[in-house]
Amino acid sequence: MVARALSIAAVLALLAGCGSGFSHRAKGALGTVMAADRRALPGVNAADSATLTDGNAGFAGRLLATLARTHPTLVLSPFSISEALSMTSAGARGSTAEQIDRALGFRLPLPRLAAAFNAQTQSLALADTSGAKLELANALFGQAGQRFRAPFLSILARDYGAGIHIADFSSPAAVSEINRWVSDHTAGKIARLLSPGAVGSTTRLVLVDAVYLDAKWLIPFERSDTYPAAFHAPAGTIRVPTMHQNGTFGYLRGDGYQALELPYKGGRLALDILLADPGQLQQTLGRIASGGPLKALAGMKPQYVMVALPKFQLLTQLELSGPLAGMGMPLAFEPGRADLSGIAGNPGSLYVQRVIHEAYIDVDEAGTQAAAATGVGIGASAIEQQPRLRFVADRPFVFALRDTRTDAILFTGVIARP
Repeated sequence: MVARALSIAAVLALLAGCGSGFSHRAKGALGTVMAADRRALPGVNAADSATLTDGNAGFAGRLLATLARTHPTLVLSPFSISEALSMTSAGARGSTAEQIDRALGFRLPLPRLAAAFNAQTQSLALADTSGAKLELANALFGQAGQRFRAPFLSILARDYGAGIHIADFSSPAAVSEINRWVSDHTAGKIARLLSPGAVGSTTRLVLVDAVYLDAKWLIPFERSDTYPAAFHAPAGTIRVPTMHQNGTFGYLRGDGYQALELPYKGGRLALDILLADPGQLQQTLGRIASGGPLKALAGMKPQYVMVALPKFQLLTQLELSGPLAGMGMPLAFEPGRADLSGIAGNPGSLYVQRVIHEAYIDVDEAGTQAAAATGVGIGASAIEQQPRLRFVADRPFVFALRDTRTDAILFTGVIARP
């Protein structure tokens, strides 16, 4: 089985003044002037990594619950959003920085926060060699002639691998070049993140974060076991293509929900499904909002389960400035009041205009011969047993795609109608 997940987050910041620091005047519309230079930092300790993971998981739960109020079916990448906004927070100061840190769950001072993101990203990169294709990338696009502070550029290059590209945002070429960068880092799946009107003559900086994932199930679903089955959507019962198999998976019976973990080949990545009891979806989302999805998954044990899971494919684009302001960071979006003077200019001259996030996920039964061979080997013994546990996702559910080594939540979402 193959699951493909793509995510892009972009932060567009507008600047009216000038600050001191790095300066470059480009002759063309776009050109790279500082290359990415992410470096390993052996001094990152386990406590800082755990603090980052806990904060990111809490933010993921709060954001998902907030967005699900108006988007019953959606997919997003909380890791991508957190990393993009942590790059922004590297240039925030005063109350603006405090609000961003509180809303995002960042509980480390700037140098240690950036170093912890660096360590987590470099650990995630190892998943790319364990049976899954995982690409993480960051970049800055800055207005030609604008001065940016050298410490800001240095920390983004060192800890986020984000090189800066010089752009002329008054030219249509700038949007084309940003979209080309996005497309190149998502295997062409997201070709037009930004519309022509997304940037303009007042734009001074665009921060972009991209995540691309292509992973295969450890135990694939057989195509012959996919057939239409009932799904009880909020608007009424429908019939959707549903995959079936019996096997041993991580399983938990919680208070008002069931949880199931489907591992991917390589052993690092897994898709967790939280299936609310009938009528309990909002209570399950409330649990995730208060404690994050990791706490709702704690205590899973291997169980032999009959699984029925709908195939699903989602594409979601969100403008997140409103939800993020409502979650406690309104100052960053207020012209004249935001303090992003660590990036450039003076307090009040730079603010975040919008946060655009786009995510895509595709879950089906397709697999490789090696994966199918593993499935046949396990399925052979399953014929002798009849599962006592049933996990039938025939009603709205929440999912989280995570790295089991770092507990980074790469993608999460809600399925109200497959």
